[in-house]
Amino acid sequence: MNISKMEEFGFARKARAVNLVIQIVLFTSLLIGLNYLASNNFSRFDLSRTGTYTLSAETKAYIRSLEKPVHIMATVMGDSDIPELQKIYGDLRKLLRQYEAESAASAGSNIRIEFIDIYRQRKRAEEIARQYRTSGENLILVACEGRTREIRQAQLYENDGESITGFRGERVFTSAIIEVASESPDHVYFLVGHGEMQLDDTDSAYGISQLDHFLKERNMVIRPLDLSAKPAVPEDADLIVLASPQGRIMPEEVEKLRRYLSERNGRMIVLINPGRQHGMEDLFFDWGVLVEDMAILDPSEDFRARGGDLIVRRFAPHPITQMLIDYKITALFGLPRPVRTDPAALNVDGLVVEQIIGSSSNSWAERDFRKSTSQKFDANRDLLGPVSIATASSRSAGSEFGINIQGGRLVVFGNGDFIANERLQTYGNQSLFINSVNWALNRTELLSIPTRPLQQYQLIMSEREIKLLLFYFAAIPALAALAGTTIHLIRRR
Repeated sequence: MNISKMEEFGFARKARAVNLVIQIVLFTSLLIGLNYLASNNFSRFDLSRTGTYTLSAETKAYIRSLEKPVHIMATVMGDSDIPELQKIYGDLRKLLRQYEAESAASAGSNIRIEFIDIYRQRKRAEEIARQYRTSGENLILVACEGRTREIRQAQLYENDGESITGFRGERVFTSAIIEVASESPDHVYFLVGHGEMQLDDTDSAYGISQLDHFLKERNMVIRPLDLSAKPAVPEDADLIVLASPQGRIMPEEVEKLRRYLSERNGRMIVLINPGRQHGMEDLFFDWGVLVEDMAILDPSEDFRARGGDLIVRRFAPHPITQMLIDYKITALFGLPRPVRTDPAALNVDGLVVEQIIGSSSNSWAERDFRKSTSQKFDANRDLLGPVSIATASSRSAGSEFGINIQGGRLVVFGNGDFIANERLQTYGNQSLFINSVNWALNRTELLSIPTRPLQQYQLIMSEREIKLLLFYFAAIPALAALAGTTIHLIRRR
């Protein structure tokens, strides 16, 4: 009897031991499985109040499109006794960790971050000094295949002369990555000589100095072009921009542009305000575009801003506008003119013309817009809305092997005010123009990406929305006061 009990006791001990081993194995397997899932499926969150270290979708798109390894090195040390250097080190650590994580999540994993302590890692510091011919403390360097760009600490922050007001890290690093990773930047020429909007003009209503900086930060070479002094469009021109000319383009200049677009598969963006005689009719006809001398008027409060600008909410599906459709983003235009498909070009082989932006159903294109009297729709002379405001034209030619070869591209807007300094920061305007540039240059990996302004945001509200907002602000306190008064009277009774 005792032997039987001893056997049962021994069996129970063995069973408990086996059970314990199985639990340990299962627990270890669970930990390994969780770590595997976490390493391959994770999300990062920026919990800072202003989202300072959150990468914009545009930056993420650049990172995903990288095909070459980019090395970011910093000799800024976190154990410095100087508070300013500690602040810089902390900001760099948090921001660059986001770049590295985004790169690791993509297939390429082409961004490598390295912080070097020049006192404790002397050998590594000497290697960097020899390789990149630079040395010293508090150095920030971005390198790719021998191309380097040094980032100064002052570039990382904005200040008002007395104190730091903002962190510009993402803008600086993304610009540096694009610069060193691109073998040859795109050359964008802005036509001059006809009263166009000027790149160096800081005027809020008509200057485009902010656009100049905006494009340069994306590693584009921006130059003015006076075609009257050139025999042809420069050979290195990747894109031509005609920004709201005040006078006619001379016939010989138009011919040079026609040859550039047709014979060299050129790319061009044209912005024409109402009431301007542009002289581009023949070129527009070649590309199936009809630009009429009319102005689009819209009495609807939902489509008119307080200053009288047109709020654009109607976008057709297209790579240029798809992001604005997906994110329900509006754009802010000055007085636009109709730009629509020319019916005579509908059956031209290889030519595709798409109307990409339109006005509201309550709008119309007024032919007599120059009259100072109140305008009314005339069915015999005017165009009933919605009216197209912009078109995108592209050509393709078939080869003898049945392959379509991509030809030139032309984008035409019926307004140039939306890229002026005072309107460019409007969220949809900036995205609309850079998407037009990317589509024209066939930079498909960067299309439909919302370009987040890094300095400021502007809220666009129609007159009707402003009135509703004022009503809500007035109604809610009024209801609360009414409810309080009612309860007080009930209690008194």
